[in-house]
Amino acid sequence: MSMKRKLKMFFLLLPLILYARINPFKPVITPQNTIVVKPEYFTEKKIYPPKDARILKKIIFVYQTLSGDEKKQIINIDKNVDFHSPIIISHKPLKFSLKELDFPNFKIFIKNKKFLIQTKDKLIREFFLADPFRLVMDFKRNTNFLTIKKTIKNSYIKKIVVGSHSGFYRIVIYFDAKYSYKIKKISDGVIVELY
Repeated sequence: MSMKRKLKMFFLLLPLILYARINPFKPVITPQNTIVVKPEYFTEKKIYPPKDARILKKIIFVYQTLSGDEKKQIINIDKNVDFHSPIIISHKPLKFSLKELDFPNFKIFIKNKKFLIQTKDKLIREFFLADPFRLVMDFKRNTNFLTIKKTIKNSYIKKIVVGSHSGFYRIVIYFDAKYSYKIKKISDGVIVELY
């Protein structure tokens, strides 16, 4: 291949080389910590069937996902009903007890849909990854330890993996589903609230 042809190929490939990202695993878009309105949970609804109702065939739940899509779930019943008494649908969000986890350089306190990473180290970056949904947080510190994995029961958090890197340590928090979240930096560390 001639020198002229090699130079031509180099200049054709130059934009691709310049566009390449240093860390291909870091997402291009990082969610912004915008104001999040706390959800008002559904508690209970009483519905009286129409007077001519004799058999309840199915119940259809129409719900909205975190991404805003509207979906349906159909529950087949096929049982007799008495229109004199109501059908009651109730919902009680789960409450989880306080959990405390010790790691090198920090502690994590988990209560319901909120957790505190207690540390004096500076949060230098955070981003989320999907499938499975997990939040990645890097804290500045020169440290060296083996990767630590902790599984958590009865919590929205399923697993925490911590590893040391050059100049920082990484906390990866795996959740049981996809959530919106808000991060608040405080003097004692970082508070993360899920929605």
